[in-house]
Amino acid sequence: MRYFAQFRAGLGELVIDCLRRDLARVKVVSSDESSLIFDTGSNPSKVANLAYLKNAFSVLGTIPRSSAQRAAEQFAEQVLSTPMLGGQGRGKNFRTMVSVDGKLLGLPRPAKVRLESAIAKATGARLSPRGGGVEYWLIGRRELTSMLFCRRLTTGVKPGAAGSLGADLATLLVKASDPKPDDVFLDPFAGSGSIVRARMALPYGRAIYSDLAVGGPDLQMPPEIRRSSRVDVLAEDALELPSISTGSVSSIVTDPPWGEYDDQDVDFATLARRMMASFDRVLDPRRGRLVLLLSRRAGEIAHGLWPAANLKLEQSHQLLVNGHPASAQIGGRLPRVA
Repeated sequence: MRYFAQFRAGLGELVIDCLRRDLARVKVVSSDESSLIFDTGSNPSKVANLAYLKNAFSVLGTIPRSSAQRAAEQFAEQVLSTPMLGGQGRGKNFRTMVSVDGKLLGLPRPAKVRLESAIAKATGARLSPRGGGVEYWLIGRRELTSMLFCRRLTTGVKPGAAGSLGADLATLLVKASDPKPDDVFLDPFAGSGSIVRARMALPYGRAIYSDLAVGGPDLQMPPEIRRSSRVDVLAEDALELPSISTGSVSSIVTDPPWGEYDDQDVDFATLARRMMASFDRVLDPRRGRLVLLLSRRAGEIAHGLWPAANLKLEQSHQLLVNGHPASAQIGGRLPRVA
């Protein structure tokens, strides 16, 4: 079956890697900076549950690129003359949406009524303009030579604390660490817990949530972390991590503060070296993995520090986080010399 998915700009390679791990027989049909069309043998419910996709749609039909009005008219004809909506939303409410080049558009009333009447006749569903049921989307993008008629699978923005890292990005970063069921996982700048929560959604051995603000009034720890018997909660400096044994951590995925040290006497480069030395000590010397989310400026500094920490930087992705330039850096232990 064919799907259309949207994700955070700049992370296409990571998304495709994750899709190939999570779904059966994935074939990428086309992709751009923030979306892709792909085929897979997996069912729609499995695609809908992928937390790293901001939006996911099953593609019901395609036509050559045209105006939204003409596309709506052509899809209305297809809905009535083909079985494209067989089994779709019968007895439920539905509404239609139009997105062209990233903008929501309205349709001229005749074209809108024609499309919605066709859907109602083909499915037996009732029109509910305010939502609450199945959503059928007409989608056009600059990078595509086709217009898509889709059913939306996802239900909206994933939940998360105000100001926290989005669940989509947290999940992608965790998956980039090549997680294993027996991992000892560490986030030494855990903050709101978004990354630890994303790791807890996958099989793991033990997780360590560490942040200097633990116990303070400004840190609201997610209850599932606080209650878990497999999560150790520490209030330790990431530059030291004194309670964590040498070589005991399988993977570190973390989002260090982007400006916390700006007013300190020591520059960021010095702090970054200490941070990487700390990570070098606690990471497993054979299979340790590291994923960092940094500001673009901090990423440029950290880029050259991996070899000194006995780590190989394998991938670096440029992206925007809440409108700010960022860098996601991914790697693991350097190959052992015989």
